[in-house]
Amino acid sequence: MNKAQQGIARSFARAVSSYDRHAVVQNQIAQHLATYLPQGAEYDHILEFGCGTGLLTKALKARVEVQHWLLNDLTPSIIEKTEHYLEQQTYTKLIGDISEVLSQITTPLDLIASASALQWIEDPFLLLTKAKKLLTPQGTLLISTFGERNLHELRTLTGRGLPYFSVSAYREFFSQNFKEVEIQEEEVVLQFSSLFDLLHHLRATGVTHLPNDNISYLCGRTQLARLEKEYTTKYPHAQGGVSLTYHPIYIRCSKKLP
Repeated sequence: MNKAQQGIARSFARAVSSYDRHAVVQNQIAQHLATYLPQGAEYDHILEFGCGTGLLTKALKARVEVQHWLLNDLTPSIIEKTEHYLEQQTYTKLIGDISEVLSQITTPLDLIASASALQWIEDPFLLLTKAKKLLTPQGTLLISTFGERNLHELRTLTGRGLPYFSVSAYREFFSQNFKEVEIQEEEVVLQFSSLFDLLHHLRATGVTHLPNDNISYLCGRTQLARLEKEYTTKYPHAQGGVSLTYHPIYIRCSKKLP
């Protein structure tokens, strides 16, 4: 892993114990993403990358039958909780950056799935192009990521954030490289009583390190006070406090044969 990936891994590793309690939107996303697969569908081999604490793993296990799982995340400490959902299953752990881990996989995959992780990949389109080669002819790709409006309030005021891609960019890529493409998006707005609670929520879900910076620079009392005043003025929630927007994108498609 490079330095940026190491920082991301540390942030999520620190948040393992608090993630599931605070990742309300991510849990909703995982549950909804799983519904894109037929109830009771059977798969021989699936890969879940960026599995984290297992929100999608749990949702998939309740919906489909899998003979063998390949679980990927950056470090063993992140993936430990996910293993508890697969105690009666056959699975293999693949630790490290998924862009590098893909080269270790030699078994054709019936399903490649990932929830709320693709946005952390430096070149998601290159990764998906490589992943496509591992799918069986009837293989399915099931992905959720985040779009341009994600966390836009904080990103607008601080100038810091991930380089999210537009829905149209995903539609163009998938229409050219896959078939039976289904893409949907939504916005989920959370309410927080204060900026402090909002930042606590982000830290508790591991979103404290960014490839180009991190929100830890907001530790100065003066900076926080100024930001909270701006945030409260520009992004109030209709029911009080402040708003934070999530912009999930759901993608399901099949392999397009050459």
